[in-house]
Amino acid sequence: MKYELFNEEIGLSYEEAVKEAERCLNCRHKPCVDGCVAHMEIPSMIKAFLEGRGEEAKAIAEAKNSFPEFCGRVCYQDIQCEAKCVRMKQNAPVKIGLIERFIADHYASLKSVQTKINKKFAIIGSGPSGLACASALIQAGFDVTVFEKKAILGGVLKFGIPPYRLPNQVVDNRIQELMDLGVKFQIEENFGRTRNYHDLFSEGFVGMYLAMGASKQNFGKIEGSDHYKVIGWKQFLSILNIGENSFHEHFAHIKRLCVVGGGNVAMDVAISAAKFGIETHLVYRRTIDLMPARKAEVEECLHLGVHVHELCDPVKVSEIDDAIHVECKRTQLIKVDEQDRGTIVDAEGRFGLDVDLMVMAIGSSVKRLNFEGLALDGQGRILVDEHYETNIPGVFAAGDVVTGPKTVIHALAAGKLAAEKIIERYQ
Repeated sequence: MKYELFNEEIGLSYEEAVKEAERCLNCRHKPCVDGCVAHMEIPSMIKAFLEGRGEEAKAIAEAKNSFPEFCGRVCYQDIQCEAKCVRMKQNAPVKIGLIERFIADHYASLKSVQTKINKKFAIIGSGPSGLACASALIQAGFDVTVFEKKAILGGVLKFGIPPYRLPNQVVDNRIQELMDLGVKFQIEENFGRTRNYHDLFSEGFVGMYLAMGASKQNFGKIEGSDHYKVIGWKQFLSILNIGENSFHEHFAHIKRLCVVGGGNVAMDVAISAAKFGIETHLVYRRTIDLMPARKAEVEECLHLGVHVHELCDPVKVSEIDDAIHVECKRTQLIKVDEQDRGTIVDAEGRFGLDVDLMVMAIGSSVKRLNFEGLALDGQGRILVDEHYETNIPGVFAAGDVVTGPKTVIHALAAGKLAAEKIIERYQ
């Protein structure tokens, strides 16, 4: 059985949104705000919506979160704001994410540009952090140009999230909104190769914000992982996001697929493959209950019939006829106590999976940048001060390039906070 893969999951109707919003108790101490990475004023947003002030409700959301359309769809509300909701005591929290999505989708943004200050600012990268920074700076009157390495704008919003969770059109609409406000975008600009910060300063930019994200895929140390039938999660999800024809062209012949990993990216790949009707196997070195993925994602995986192989780790890939054989070793966990995730050690026994494709989905890391004079830590992350400025005056950075890989809302919040420091510096 095939499930819907290319169309978005349906959100709330107006009546449903109102009914859900009415469950909010408008708590005095606002635990949901503390649970939100961006500290969005959730009760105030919901109150404005219920009182018929929809545009104001959206403005309240955007005051802390530049793109509530994105977060209402992909944020981890179940372990953040909704987990802090007082109604969680009855295991029935207010569905904050769905309410946020409805408000963001159905009401106009009140974003506008203040008096222009005639200062050019460059943003390197058009993912969530870069877009959030661009949004704040253009509204503050800066002349903003975003430089993107790829031919498609949006970064991980476009190549790292399945379309049934975040449709490309939602991202395109917000990018168009930024264009309408005056943000300029230049694609296929590989910063560090086509241009460097010296060039941008000489072109009249007063500063720049580095927002390239964590672009390096992790493949681990598996013998034979360089086989052409072993790909990364980015390649798989990028093909999916190009569209249905592209996905059919690349994967129509795939009958059995192996996904390696236990995080949310692994779930996205496994769920997408299963929805397409592919017999999907998920290999994870710990137990299911220790998967870092959201519980709801794991449950959907199991519901769709994904075969989850826990306590095993792939060690070798070899070619057999028109397929590949994935050899896995058994593992076990040595725990100090129940709170300990355990140390992974080898156990006796091995088994194999014969599949048509293997997708490595064990996360990503920061690609070490080769920028003259830029200070990095031992893992290649950019070093910044409390103002998000690097050791090079006028060059700022935040998001995954500084912290390592985190979530979309972390990137959006970082871009907005960095923009606030930039505005303080130059206005």
